[in-house]
Amino acid sequence: AYRKTENAVAHQKQKLDISSLEHKLNKSYETLGKACYAMLAEESEFDKESLKPITDDIKEKHRLIDDAKRELAKTQNKKRCKNCEELIDNNSTFCKKCGQRVV
Repeated sequence: AYRKTENAVAHQKQKLDISSLEHKLNKSYETLGKACYAMLAEESEFDKESLKPITDDIKEKHRLIDDAKRELAKTQNKKRCKNCEELIDNNSTFCKKCGQRVV
């Protein structure tokens, strides 16, 4: 019982971490949108280089979220469908969501 509880707590912590990262990702998208709007509203030259730190931050957050989701799937003895990213059992041959062969 202790081990099951410990695993459940660990899974919830991983899910909370993922949720927190997704929230931060949304904030980064908001920052990017505001920066783009400011450039367009001022009718200034659209400067991709000035947006690079924000887009790099977004890429990094995506990487961290993907890594965290992969780790969560491993601890749950599951894998992700390469087509739709649905969590499926490790011994599944097809994805239950999209039907893609996953073996």
